[in-house]
Amino acid sequence: MTAETPSITYRLTVQRTHDGRRESTYSVSLANPNARLLDALIEIRQTQDPELGFRFSCRVGMCGSCAMVVNGRERLACQTPVAELGTTISVAPLRSLPVKRDLMPDMAPFFDAMKRAHAALDPKEPGLQAIRTMPPEDPHRAAIERQNGCITCGACFSACEWTRTHPGYVGPAALNRLFMLALDERDARGTKRLDLAASAEGVLRCHTTGNCSVVCPVDVPVKAGMHRLKSLLAQVD
Repeated sequence: MTAETPSITYRLTVQRTHDGRRESTYSVSLANPNARLLDALIEIRQTQDPELGFRFSCRVGMCGSCAMVVNGRERLACQTPVAELGTTISVAPLRSLPVKRDLMPDMAPFFDAMKRAHAALDPKEPGLQAIRTMPPEDPHRAAIERQNGCITCGACFSACEWTRTHPGYVGPAALNRLFMLALDERDARGTKRLDLAASAEGVLRCHTTGNCSVVCPVDVPVKAGMHRLKSLLAQVD
């Protein structure tokens, strides 16, 4: 027989938005050494506070719905081992966004920024049936692939200093997407997309401190993309 894994008790202070409470503190014991923060939050909601509000879906780091600020840094709750956080943990909703309830931000401003950046492919040949590819040796394809993979979790938007102080700024995720589309030869807008990047809402606001790259849960090099987007602006008349 093997000895049972001893439980570890964690103290979670969670930001709240309803019933006049600004925060609530919970103690939760977890025996699994691989337990994630999401496991702790689910345990709290099931056994202590069924009114605690937070989002999750895939539980494998793909959907981005459980992004929140953990000990002052944006993380995915489903991918964050509680053992790495210490026994005292603070949890808050994403910054720069309105809050619907507790740890559930209103993502509308984030997706509105995507819309303002026209962050979707506008195909040159919308009726084309064959799949049009970019060959592996294409330098633009290499640049696009480096910046690809965003799961639209909003972590970079929350960590960006400019989204907090300039509501019109479209934010890192939208600008990263705009950069990829400006390089995509299949896109009808092409370099016209750079008009927004060069505006007061665009990349020239960015001081490239790199918080966006630091918090990205899928390691998109957003800061490098911002640098390259600025370089691209300099090349276009």
